[in-house]
Amino acid sequence: MNLPEIKINKKTGKEQFINNNIAQNFILSDFWSWNQSDLIENRTRGILAEFIVKRALEIKSDRRIEWDNFDLITNKGKKLEIKSAAYIQSWEQKKYSAIKFSISPTVGTKDSPNYDGIKRRWTDFYVFCLLIHKNQETINPLNLSQWTFYVIETKVLNEKVPKQKTIGLNALLELKPIKCGYTELKNIIE
Repeated sequence: MNLPEIKINKKTGKEQFINNNIAQNFILSDFWSWNQSDLIENRTRGILAEFIVKRALEIKSDRRIEWDNFDLITNKGKKLEIKSAAYIQSWEQKKYSAIKFSISPTVGTKDSPNYDGIKRRWTDFYVFCLLIHKNQETINPLNLSQWTFYVIETKVLNEKVPKQKTIGLNALLELKPIKCGYTELKNIIE
């Protein structure tokens, strides 16, 4: 049974919660603030990294699509997988976190025109976003100078580490990705 796709309009954050047609005293941005204020937390940091890359590349998409074969598609049609890691986490640490990124091939989604049930990497490029700042008191993921980006063509991963599910920073560097800052991302991808 195939259910129809739900049309989701982009939200502004000003949408009111209602109960029995009565407006409540809280709005959608209250939820967003409550749910996603910890920008260092792994799940939120990953989505933030996608947003940062989207803005750097001036991608025009209105909203994020969860569970797609790729994270972003550029205005010129290049498909991107965005991965994020950080030395500092939200919790108290005795040492910095080891830097690892997921690069696991997937079967993709059945609605893809190229779907055949075979695991693969569905993108043209991977962008590895590393929050490099190492001071828990001053870390600020909104400060784009605290990020370093590593860009690599997916075909390099497919040739060098075809079945590998994760890659550490040192192993990634051996593959010679292009290292850059926020302002350089657009020129590198295009």
